[in-house]
Amino acid sequence: MKPIIFARIADMKFYKGITDTDKPVNGGSYVKDTNYAHECYNFDPVILEDNKEYCLGFTQLLGGKDPQLHIERIVGCKSMKEALSVDNVIVVFCSKPMNNKTMRVVGFYKNATVYRYYRECSFPGEGDEEYIQAYSFLAEKRDCVLLPYQERFCNGNWFVPTSGKMGYSFGYGHSNIWFVGSDTYDMDEINYVNKMIESIENYNGENMI
Repeated sequence: MKPIIFARIADMKFYKGITDTDKPVNGGSYVKDTNYAHECYNFDPVILEDNKEYCLGFTQLLGGKDPQLHIERIVGCKSMKEALSVDNVIVVFCSKPMNNKTMRVVGFYKNATVYRYYRECSFPGEGDEEYIQAYSFLAEKRDCVLLPYQERFCNGNWFVPTSGKMGYSFGYGHSNIWFVGSDTYDMDEINYVNKMIESIENYNGENMI
């Protein structure tokens, strides 16, 4: 199984900022209270210092003031307990759409860098203010895909299970991160993840980025 991680985010159509026609939903209490989601720019490429375009991916991590993403729990990274980042990971972003009972893939980064602690990048804001974007995932635009909204529902390829529901013994729990391939994984989980990787690698449909 290739290194892969699933990250839950609020549901949006385009993830290029919040607009009157694209507002985040089902993103937890923060989104409900503020009508804002830091992941709203997850598929809005930016040019960084090397003049290449990248997507910066955010998901809310648990753990108080200085939360961390436990890289060592990513499949194949067990020995990286002190590593601050790891490369060449598939990051699958998922959300629960309105009026839908199941989680769905909204898009993915291939060949991504995953960081243990949030990193930050600043951009010009309104007036003299700067906008600070926190992120845990970084990938070149060419390796990023945002699925068209209807594509997310058109077949079973983009369904994401929740552990303990619909008969699944694996999938999302309380955390926004699903580390697949844990110590208790079984063949059903392996088969599911391998099928997801195949769907990602073979996807040749429209990319909304």
